[in-house]
Order: sequence, then structure tokens, then C-alpha cells
Amino acid sequence: MTTSGSVSATRRRLAAWGLGILLALCVSGSALAQHDAAPSAAPPPPRGDGSLTVEVRHAQDPTEAKGLAVALYALSPQGPGFASGETDADGRFTFTGISSAPEIVYLVGVRYRDVPFGERTTFSTGTDTARVEIEIAEPTDQVAGVTVEELRAQIDWMGDRILVREEVRIRNAGERVISLPEESRGRAILVRRLGPDAQDFSPGASSIGEGLDLEDGVMRFRGPLYPGEQRIEYRYTLPVEDRRVAVPIEMREQIGRVVVVAGTSGIGVEGPELVESSPVSSDSGPSLASWARSGLGADERLAVVLTLPETRRDPGLISIPRSDMWLEMDDTRLTATVDLRLQVEPGAPVAGTPEAPLFHVALPKGATLSGVDPSAEGLGLVPTEDGGFDVIGPIGPGETSLGYGYQIAYRTPQRPEGIELGLRFPLEVATLNVLIADTGIALESDRLHRRRPFRSGTRNFLHREAFNVSPDEVVGLELEPLQEAGVPRSASIALTIAAVAIGGLFLIGPLRGAPRREDEVESEAAPFRAEREAIYTAIADLDHDFETGKLEPEDYQPMREDLREQAIELLRAEREAATRVEAPASTGDSASSEQTSMPSAVSADEHAIRDLSGPPATGAFCPQCGARVQLQWRFCSHCGGELNPQQESAG
Repeated sequence: MTTSGSVSATRRRLAAWGLGILLALCVSGSALAQHDAAPSAAPPPPRGDGSLTVEVRHAQDPTEAKGLAVALYALSPQGPGFASGETDADGRFTFTGISSAPEIVYLVGVRYRDVPFGERTTFSTGTDTARVEIEIAEPTDQVAGVTVEELRAQIDWMGDRILVREEVRIRNAGERVISLPEESRGRAILVRRLGPDAQDFSPGASSIGEGLDLEDGVMRFRGPLYPGEQRIEYRYTLPVEDRRVAVPIEMREQIGRVVVVAGTSGIGVEGPELVESSPVSSDSGPSLASWARSGLGADERLAVVLTLPETRRDPGLISIPRSDMWLEMDDTRLTATVDLRLQVEPGAPVAGTPEAPLFHVALPKGATLSGVDPSAEGLGLVPTEDGGFDVIGPIGPGETSLGYGYQIAYRTPQRPEGIELGLRFPLEVATLNVLIADTGIALESDRLHRRRPFRSGTRNFLHREAFNVSPDEVVGLELEPLQEAGVPRSASIALTIAAVAIGGLFLIGPLRGAPRREDEVESEAAPFRAEREAIYTAIADLDHDFETGKLEPEDYQPMREDLREQAIELLRAEREAATRVEAPASTGDSASSEQTSMPSAVSADEHAIRDLSGPPATGAFCPQCGARVQLQWRFCSHCGGELNPQQESAG
């Protein structure tokens, strides 16, 4: 098997996830039963001058390698690709015309005797040929030579329940694949007793789910188990009734080592012979505390007791100093990825209850939640009937990221002439950044001011910003595709303005003699607004001077800080002026009480304005497997799923 010697640890991990997906695909048989038809979810692999030869070998009978369906799955940042073929009399098949870029990971799989076999490979730098060998063998249903080397359980507190993610490292000392048929439910390679309270059981993202099941509180694994070491992953939840929660660990087989990891900071762990161990690294934050014991006998029960940390019940301890929102509009839907930066005052974690959550995240009208960032699983998210979700907690002190995504499918098969989006936030947002992929659209918003566009990877983004968005405020945003043909856009705009002006004169004619309170509000707030817009322009010019090296950091930072403070003061003055004008109307005029009230004045201690130098760390994630992805990707390189899956248009 030819691989690049410079494959990073991250790429190896992603490839391992993808290989699990490919093997699961092989298990289903849908791709390999009809090898001439690729799955509709994936296009062909990236094109190029490369050729990949697959050689299937059967140690006992070489003729068994003939006529087997071969599946090729390409994982690349540009998206997944699928191709298939059939081995010849010598057990070979060559995929030609594919990309030889070394950053693309190719997963190759075959199915033999209802058991999937697979390998991964890449092209070496500077070469256009690669070769991979796949060893197949007769499976056996005899469970022998199997040892459990380690059981690792990571525990996250999610409000009214805990999430337990277990990984079992198992070794098959034999030379044959062990696989038990589905009908033999009385037999299993592994038996793990989770207890009657275990709920929400599911296989891990990189495990083959067909051989895992939970029945009457008992998890059974039937295979396939390949020679050598293999990892089995699954997850489940347990209810939380008070601060002490019991997590029993018991397996039919002897376990060489048991490790318990506190996924939520502050969880205490105790149990017979469990001792504090080295911290465990985490992809989403600081290292996690862990405890371990040397081994556990067959059918021996280890009673692990968790002590959940003390919590505070005050939602007022939570603030949102910054929120980044990424939007993309195509011909079928609008896709949004939101990153709320939550800040909690020092002290114990803050938590609510299902009856009294910390706050509620609402989605715009017509939106459908597409997923949440895996790092937010420990925040106790509970879906609600309106399509949004409640946040129960706990949320630890300091900064925590809450990432989620949603989509709005259009009612027509083609991109609409425009779409209006009303943005709401559960708490006051000190700085709101809205970034729109520049796919040929124009946008308007009275609340968001312009920032300099920027480029991330291969994508251009339009940037809009707002300060001190109150929780009762709706930030309106209109997105309109640019016209590609017909009347020139300048003429179209001129005609539209003329039509609006004529219509406006017609509509307001009978009202010309009536006093207009809106005009009073506008006249009071206009001077502050004009000065504030001028300061925004000054900030943009200052940023440009700094980016082009005309200003030193020690000069740039104080100047921008001073302009920022001026913008905040002007925004506060603008709101207060509007409030003074509207106050009499709210008490004496019933009609004006139906008008939308102005947002409350800005808090003096919440005025941080930050720069956005690039996509936020948690700004994008796959709604299929929850893995982190790059914003410019259209497909997930972890699981191969489309990041903007097609949805049926609303009727």
C-alpha cells in the first residue's frame, strides 16, 4: 500500500473516520451490490492524471478474489467522490483518470462473504500512480483469542442527564475475521452491561453500526472483528436526579485497563482502585481530568460514582460579548452557521432546569435546525416545538462557544428574487459579525453597518457588523440575487426607485397634513446616526491603514479604541433621543403603542468591539457527523456527507 510519508495526524484521524463510513457502506451492500451505480449523494472522484490499482488477495484460494465489487471513496476538501468497479480474474482493478493530489485520501473497500474489507491510501508527492492491496479471508463465527485491552468512558454533564461516550480497544489474536450472523442474538463477541437506565444508545461515528445493539440494558457486539487491534465506539445517556450519579462498568470479558474521563470540568470521580491519572487532551478545549485502574475481572462490577459540581441558578451571569454568523445563499436554500461566544462570570458553573432553562435560542421564520457543534453537547440543549432549543447548562466560568446551524429552503425550485431574514438573539450581543458568502448577491440592513470584505481560502465574504444588539431586537437583513441578464442592474434600481417614489406620493397624499411622529424620531436621531456612520468609515479607513502597514500596532490600537468608544456613545445617544420622542406617544396615543419600540439603551460596561480576522474556530461543522469543517467545503471530509444537503421545498 502506497502512502505519503507526510500525512499529518489530523488527516489520519479523518481518514479513519472515513474508513468507518466506507466499511459501513460496504456492510449495507447498496453500493457494492450494484457497482456500476454510484451513490446519488456523491459525484465521481476529482478528475486528474492518476491511476490507482487495487489488488485483492485471498491467502487460501486466489480464485476467490475474482469478480468482487470494488468501491472507491475520495475524501477531499472540495467534496467526496465515489467510483466502483469489479476485479478481474487476477483480483485486480484500476481506477484511472482520478486526481493524484497528495492531500486527497482514497478509501478502497470490497465485500466478501458479507464482510467488508477496506484500506486507505494517498498518492505520494510527484507521482501519478498508486497501488493498494486488500487481504480477504474466510470469516469465522468462533470467538477465540479475543482480549479487551482498555475501556475508556468520557462523561459529559448535560443538564438533566449525562452523556457517556465509551471506546473499547479490543484485539483479535487470530488470523481470521470474526463475524456472527444477526440472527444469533444470543451470541456476541463483547457483552457490556449498561443498566436499565441507559437511553439514547447509538454507535460512534467511526464504528460499524450493524454489529452493535442495545437490548434490555445490555450492549452486544457481533462483529466484524478483524485480526489485530480494533476500536468499538458507542454512546448513551443516563438520567440525573441529584448531584451524585452512579455509572456502573461491567463487562462479560476481562478488561485490561479502565479509564474514566471527566468531559465537563468540575466533575468528581470515585470508585474502587480508581486513581487520578494524566490529563487527556481534548480537540475542543483544555485537557480533561481522568482516573484509571489497572484492570477489571470478567463479570466484575465497578461502581463509578460521579459528583457533579455546585451550580448557580442565575442566568444574569451569562453574557454574549460576540456572535459570528456565516450565511450562504444558493439556488435552493439559505444556510446559516452561528457561533455564540458565551461569557460566564467567575465562580461555579451556571445551570438551569428543563422547566426554567437558562435561555432559549429561536430560529428565524421558516428555518430548520441542521445541527449543533459537538463541543456544545455538554451545554444541555433541548429541542423545542418552535424549531429552536433551550439551553439548560451547565455552562462553566469563562468563555464557551455555542455553535449551531440552520437552513431555510425556498418555496420555489429556483432562487427567489430576494429573502428577508430576521435575526434574534437570546441575550444582548455586544458585537455581531454577519459574514455572507459573495455568491452574487446584494444585501441591505438598517441595523448592520459595512465592514471591509475579506477572503478566506477560496471564498470571498461580505462583512457587516452591529454593536449592542438587545435581546428584544430583530435585526433585519435583506438578501437579493444580482441580476445576470435582462435590464441592467443600474436601470433596474432606477426604475424601482422611481416606482417606489410614485407609489409613496400616492399613498401619503391624504396624510400630508397629519403630524408624523416617525419624522420626529428621525430628526432627533439623524444627527447621531450620521456622525456614527462617519466614525464607522473612519474605523474602516484606520483598519486599512493598519493592514497595509501604514500604522504601527502601538498607534493603531489606541486610535481604534477611541473611535470605538465614540461609536458606542453615539449609538446610546441615538437610542435615547428616539426614546424621548416615543415616550409621550406610548402613554397618550393607542395607535402609536402598536409601533415597534426602540431597543433599550446600551449598557456602559458592554461595549467591546472586536476585529474578525477569519472564520471563527467553531464557525462550521457537519450536521451529519458533527465534525469540524472548513467554511469553503461543500462536503465533509470526515464522513463525506453534503454540508448543504438537498431538502424538499415547502409546499
